[in-house]
Amino acid sequence: MAELQAIICGMINRRSLVAALAAISMLCWAVCDATAQSYPQRPVRLIVPAPAGGPTDVPGRLIADGLSGLFSQRFVVENRVGAGGLVAGEFVARSEPNGYTLLYANTSVLAVNPALQGTNMPYDPATAFAPIGFVSNSPQLLVANPKVPYRSVQELVAWAKSNPGRLNFATAGVGTLPHLTYELFKMETGIQALNVPYAGGAPALTAVIAGQADVLFDLVRTRVKSGEVRALAITGASRDADLPDIPTLAESGYPAVTSTSGTGIVAPAGISREIVALLNSKLNELIERPETQGKMKAFGLVPQSGPPEEFGAWAAQERRRWTRVVKQSGAKAD
Repeated sequence: MAELQAIICGMINRRSLVAALAAISMLCWAVCDATAQSYPQRPVRLIVPAPAGGPTDVPGRLIADGLSGLFSQRFVVENRVGAGGLVAGEFVARSEPNGYTLLYANTSVLAVNPALQGTNMPYDPATAFAPIGFVSNSPQLLVANPKVPYRSVQELVAWAKSNPGRLNFATAGVGTLPHLTYELFKMETGIQALNVPYAGGAPALTAVIAGQADVLFDLVRTRVKSGEVRALAITGASRDADLPDIPTLAESGYPAVTSTSGTGIVAPAGISREIVALLNSKLNELIERPETQGKMKAFGLVPQSGPPEEFGAWAAQERRRWTRVVKQSGAKAD
């Protein structure tokens, strides 16, 4: 009899436990759902890892303004500059995962910095952030001063091999995406060339236009259209609809030389899935608006929308790519 009572009590206790867990689960779901529905209840900070007024900040402010309108709540840009984006990245990685601090992240923050810093990284982008979604994913252009003797990638490579060490590549600085793209190009083509680092993309482009350097990789579509530089190839997987006559590097014989300057939004890891889904939905709505796309294309960017998982997978792929390039080329952070 005592054994039967113990069994019955055990069954009741297990049933009570299951019921209690189910109730807790339903309560958590209801709380998370209510939180997402009421989000945001106060201004949201969008951390931009670049100075105000620059090529990263301007589209970041476009996104912040657009999200402010869609959410009827302010999304405020906060510039945190330093160490190639490490300062901004670490700040967001250590922030509360409640959706009120977001990072306008780019290839440098998510992939180039980890490749260059290695074990010196103050955080791991793969685990510190939850992807929200893409904003843009823009191939770079390989461009040259219009007076150089080569008009294609094949001619450039042939000239460089006939004149070893004479080709000058302007880059936006040591450890930047254009610099690592140059290293990748050099590895795949087998040419000897000189990296001439400048303090940013603008002075590097000015040097090529002035004939002080020969070629560079960067987002310079408007300068190609104006005729100030000559485009030899594009680093994306397909041709650019706005520059349909410019071949890809794959078409030019170098399929391994692919490089895109991507941007998107990430949040501190641990943010609720419901808030991620809400942010992603509004971000995609904003990116897909014709007026947003027009403004972004005027900045030289290729707009892109999509689910969080797609942005996260792209970032992981870019980390693998640039880690390999850094290891093989010996590139160092500035």
